[in-house]
Amino acid sequence: MADRNDYLASVNRAGAFQAVEWKSDVKPAAAHKARTLTKIVSATVRTGVQYANLAVNADVETGSLPWGEWAVYPYIIVHKGAEYARLYTVDGSVKTRYFIDGQEKSRDDFLALLTPAARKPSRPNGGTITVKLENVTLR
Repeated sequence: MADRNDYLASVNRAGAFQAVEWKSDVKPAAAHKARTLTKIVSATVRTGVQYANLAVNADVETGSLPWGEWAVYPYIIVHKGAEYARLYTVDGSVKTRYFIDGQEKSRDDFLALLTPAARKPSRPNGGTITVKLENVTLR
């Protein structure tokens, strides 16, 4: 969903559960640079919620961010000209599909084409994440 206004209109019910999907292109290891790697992630999320009463989140949730700035608090962050959706994933709802050159493959086949450092999980299965808004589709 590339349009900010459409996104905001869809998620304007702060705290409501929403099914989303996002796509990301993944850089392969140098030996596999001719390959096209894509991940499609689906999850149940909440948007516009705050967990400011949790000490660990107090500063991040209510004001300053580790990177970027609030464009539309608490839904969208802007950083270096790109907009990011602030999503709170529901534990255990994150499902990832892996594609190599447009064909769905197993996670192991996909990971084999990455550098060792890139094989490590970078996102939790539940928690707060940011995703480029242009890559988000509401379901």
